[in-house]
Amino acid sequence: MTVIVRRGDHQLHSYSEGDGPAILLVPGLGGGARLFGTLPRRFARQGFRCLSFDPRGIPPSDPLAKSHDFDAAAADLLAILDEHEVETCHLLGTSMGGKVAMHFAAWMPSRVSKLVILASSARPSPRSQRVHRCFEILAANLDGQDFSEALAPFLFGKSFLGRKPAMVDDILRAMRPDARVRETMAAQAMSLQNYDASAMASKITCPCLCVAGGEDFLTLAEDVQATAELIPGAEFVLMESAGHSLLLEDPQTFEAVLTFLSRGP
Repeated sequence: MTVIVRRGDHQLHSYSEGDGPAILLVPGLGGGARLFGTLPRRFARQGFRCLSFDPRGIPPSDPLAKSHDFDAAAADLLAILDEHEVETCHLLGTSMGGKVAMHFAAWMPSRVSKLVILASSARPSPRSQRVHRCFEILAANLDGQDFSEALAPFLFGKSFLGRKPAMVDDILRAMRPDARVRETMAAQAMSLQNYDASAMASKITCPCLCVAGGEDFLTLAEDVQATAELIPGAEFVLMESAGHSLLLEDPQTFEAVLTFLSRGP
């Protein structure tokens, strides 16, 4: 089911699948609902109501007005929950979406039951700033095809690249972001270079699971672990043979998330 969410002068496209406890998926840089593939259906089959959405700047949602802003991104999550009449939800954020999810969980603790962070770190480092600056430059200067090809070493671990070269080619062909999406990605990458979610992370009160890929070249496992140490009581799980695209690369990621969400408080 597609639901249009209006907040202020912009609108977002959001989607709902299944019935049961709600889980809201927050995509990473340049991503929308398509990023999660069949994940909403898989959660629905496990008895969850899964919400996903296309953030501002990702069609068919409205374009970014100016720069990417984490306060505004968190406020969009609140608008989505309100429009779907969801009082509390589980929140799953991947990569940049993990930062948005941390921001929201600290800001609106009464609306989040459990938090899952995949391949995301709270604190910027000199290395991560350089990586995100690289993304900004690539998004601003390459066309869709070249940009997708340049992303491959960042998005996937060496094991997945070795095992599934044809699948990687298919994914890259399907990506090829147009000029509007690349402009959004450049703005997002710029905002990531100096955004520090450490203070937000330390205020999170709900149960939290932080998952890292041992072959993640974009967000290092040690940075994800450091984030788990900032969040009171957070659990850390390492998927040794996965890169940045954890849910795609290692089936155990979904099982770990499902186990975490399904057990009692």
